[in-house]
Amino acid sequence: MENMTSSELLASEKLSFDKFRDEVLSDYRLACESREASLLGRKEVLTGKAKFGIFGDGKEVPQVAMAKFFRPGDFYSGYYRDQTFAFATEAANMEQFFSQLYADPDEKNDPHSSGRQMNSHFSTAFVNREGDFLDLVNRKNLSAGLAPTASQMPRALGLAFASKCFRENEVFKQFSHLSNNGNEVCFCTIGESSTSEGHFWEAVNAAGVLQVPLAIFVWDDGYGISVPKNFQTTKGSISEVLKGFQKKEGTNGIDIYKVKAWDYAGMCEVFEAGILKIRETHIPALFHVEEVTQPQGHSTSGSHERYKTVERLTWEREWDCIRKMKEWIIENALVSEEELIEVEIKGKEYARKCRNTAWEKYLAPLRKQVADAVRVIAEMANALPDSREALLKINTELSSNREPTRKDVMKALFYVLLHNGNSEAAVPVMEYYRQLQNENKAFYNTYLYDEGPKSPLRVPQKKARYHDNAPLVNGYEVLNRYFDELFSSNPKVVAFGEDLGYIGDVNQGFAGLQAKTRRRQDF
Repeated sequence: MENMTSSELLASEKLSFDKFRDEVLSDYRLACESREASLLGRKEVLTGKAKFGIFGDGKEVPQVAMAKFFRPGDFYSGYYRDQTFAFATEAANMEQFFSQLYADPDEKNDPHSSGRQMNSHFSTAFVNREGDFLDLVNRKNLSAGLAPTASQMPRALGLAFASKCFRENEVFKQFSHLSNNGNEVCFCTIGESSTSEGHFWEAVNAAGVLQVPLAIFVWDDGYGISVPKNFQTTKGSISEVLKGFQKKEGTNGIDIYKVKAWDYAGMCEVFEAGILKIRETHIPALFHVEEVTQPQGHSTSGSHERYKTVERLTWEREWDCIRKMKEWIIENALVSEEELIEVEIKGKEYARKCRNTAWEKYLAPLRKQVADAVRVIAEMANALPDSREALLKINTELSSNREPTRKDVMKALFYVLLHNGNSEAAVPVMEYYRQLQNENKAFYNTYLYDEGPKSPLRVPQKKARYHDNAPLVNGYEVLNRYFDELFSSNPKVVAFGEDLGYIGDVNQGFAGLQAKTRRRQDF
């Protein structure tokens, strides 16, 4: 810098400003696109194209800010309102978001759950088709979304604890493709009301004791569906309640930060410093994101106008995070209002395009099924004059369905077979019916368990064999022997929990093992 000319310095400053401006504009664009996806998603449910929807509107700016500090190698364990985070990390795109909303069973369209999960349940692969771990260090890792509230907390704790093991246990240093010396952070998200669940408290307590790199983001919109948070949470604030967990000099515990959901710059600043500290020190932290809004209410199952006051609804419109981010951009002369309006228009167009494309991909195979079903039913009708009228009526109902489902096709074929299933003319219909049954089985009945080469279902059965003179021992001794053999043969196994130390657990399954092992780790 000292040897730079004035013109070079100005050029450098302009380059830095332009980069900052472009990054802010990109974040705003993404927030606008995600908001439009939520608005369109609700319409798709209310018009019958999807069965249920729950969206992340009102959380776009906090999630954009959070995603800026999510690095390759990091892990995420969250819930069903984090679509913006998934878009920002490029773990999912908007077409996939709509495909999941439509429950498209085609893995190419919804690679996250093949239409089997509720919407916004995103995931990335940890293993390949052979069951071998991928290079997790150089990718951003999202564990599969979970619908039961707070169920993401134990998983988040486990992922964070794994990083601690990788950093502190020499045995794990060899797995450099799984961890960069424990430098990864597990990002966990949860709604404010779900913090009342037992899973949340157990995970926070364990994180504070173990000191693991866990970043918990609490989205606080003031309500648990229709229940105000002062009736749900002591003191009406989860960060106030958790002050006893706050880490102080010479103690373990967690760090606590409070930010406002509409303060883009403030969140970026706090998140950057907080995540860096977690990454370096493995001190867990909770980021209490307050004043979140819900423009469309809790879900498509109800309207928040029924339980929110006019004053509250007015406040939510005025303090909407995207609106406030727009005001901040204009006040700081980063982008003109006209440019932002253009971004908003393009965001709407992009979301509509993604929705339409996802819907067409979902409908295309169904239209083909309808066409094939209509053809074989018509052929059967022509061969059976006495049943022709009844069969053609079924055909007409099926072909006139503008938005058919697999169920509609199967039902039509079933009713046809119910009429004249034993006739020779019904053979093509029966064959097609069975073909679709197999296709549907592949879509909906597979991968309930691991089907790869390392699946436990592929382990050959070995029946228990007992020696004639086998001694009779207590059950805990069998367990104790098993764990003794396990720890002796597999140094990668880690056990933690109540009384696993010198007493050997309350049932003595671990009795004497801590004294025996040479690889004791004081986590």
